[in-house]
Amino acid sequence: PREGTMYGSVSNERGEGDGGGDFSDVEGASAALRPRVVETQISLPPLRGGTEPSAPSRRVASAADEPLLPPDEGRATLGSCVINLANTIVGAGMLGLPGAFGGTGSVGGTALLVVGAAFSAHGLVLLSKAAQRAGLPSSFYSVAHAAVPRYTILIDLAVALKCFGVATGYLITVGDCMVRALDHLLLNGDPDNDESLFVTFLLSRRTWVFGGLLAVLPVSFYRTLDELKKASALALVFVFVLAGGIVAYAQGAADPCEGQDRDCRGDVVRFTDVPTTLSKLPIFVFAFTCHQNVFPIVNEIQQRTQRRLDFVIIAAISFALVLFFIVAIEGYLTYGSEVKGDILLNYPETTKVTYLRVCIAFMLALHYPLQLDPSRRCITSLIKVIIQWHRGDQSNTGKINRKESGIDPSDEWNDELSTAPKKDRGPDADPLFYPITIAFLSLSFGIAMVVDDLGVVLAMVGATGSTLVSYVLPGLIYLKIHPTMDTSKILAYVQLYMGCLIMPVALYFVLTGEAKE
Repeated sequence: PREGTMYGSVSNERGEGDGGGDFSDVEGASAALRPRVVETQISLPPLRGGTEPSAPSRRVASAADEPLLPPDEGRATLGSCVINLANTIVGAGMLGLPGAFGGTGSVGGTALLVVGAAFSAHGLVLLSKAAQRAGLPSSFYSVAHAAVPRYTILIDLAVALKCFGVATGYLITVGDCMVRALDHLLLNGDPDNDESLFVTFLLSRRTWVFGGLLAVLPVSFYRTLDELKKASALALVFVFVLAGGIVAYAQGAADPCEGQDRDCRGDVVRFTDVPTTLSKLPIFVFAFTCHQNVFPIVNEIQQRTQRRLDFVIIAAISFALVLFFIVAIEGYLTYGSEVKGDILLNYPETTKVTYLRVCIAFMLALHYPLQLDPSRRCITSLIKVIIQWHRGDQSNTGKINRKESGIDPSDEWNDELSTAPKKDRGPDADPLFYPITIAFLSLSFGIAMVVDDLGVVLAMVGATGSTLVSYVLPGLIYLKIHPTMDTSKILAYVQLYMGCLIMPVALYFVLTGEAKE
């Protein structure tokens, strides 16, 4: 049989199995992952004709080798993984890229866009490697516990809050987009029409927040990202419609200054001054954030190898980069220095733009479960840790010691701290899945109903959470669990230091009001 079909026992999250270890502290993690020779027993299938092999084959492997994992453990195809990861990246945030180019210039913006894509892709590669070294199925909890166990809970909490904030922002934006779209379609200046109960109901933001909740319900109870591939594919259709509309205005298919008394176009430059360029840096950093969803992709992909994971990462980032560049440069060339933070605000209030706003609303509704899923996984891990603490499974140093805690492996609450479904478990095996999902939806809906603008709060969550997820954690985690100094470890240092540099810069411009997420 080919090499991909030969595998031995695999380390799980408890640190059990060949090459595993008890990751109760950082030093323990490093010791457990130092290269050492391990003999892996491999059972070969019967030869043709029904004869058995004369002796079991053996293979010598080291901890530095690629993980030996069953090729059929995942069910997600490459296409499904690329679509879901790409859909996590692209979204309404791309409408802010022309405005970012307005602050950086065409050449400066292009350079920052490429750098942002490169660092994002590298962070995804680091996390995918760390996930396999820490043991599958992977999650932010399992990887963080292997690398920095003292801060595992804080990391999970930060990721959960970041995704919750973004998802809540989606519901708020859905309501705003639908109100602005219908405002153009329904209001005609007639008081009897404009003040009617029906029109007032349709122009209420809360009506469409509730409508957004109804729209996301059918796709909020899927347990894997692979099940969301159809919703992601449909969301990409709306993304293409948005991009097509921006290109149409840039190429003269529609008049971008229709109904305006003056020329709406400003100057187009290649570069701007350094302070203005730095004020737009957070937009390029946050544009490619999708790292919270790399773990379910590692868990679910078919015939898991690092090469296949690299292909998914490069394909998704490349797709987003090309799309972002087209939207950014075409939007910037249309309005030049007059381009606004949300380019739709530049366009005339016409039926065409109204349809674009409706597309945004539907697209964000389909993006909602891509934020719910990683947040639900992190919340599940946190609740299970709290349950363990309540049962007296906390170690003397305040960390969970999985191997020595005496937890019953058959206990449904402690079977694993990952929420990835197992083949031998029924679809309703996790009793936390539905309560957490319902609580997430209810709280998100409640906030969106009473708050119409999260403003600086969301911007600060993005400045800290997105930088943490995209730069700091990939570099830090990989450094802790990768035992040897090589090129990949050097690049991990660069990733970490870039995150430490970007976070205070982003927070400064958020707090001073010069940059909004």
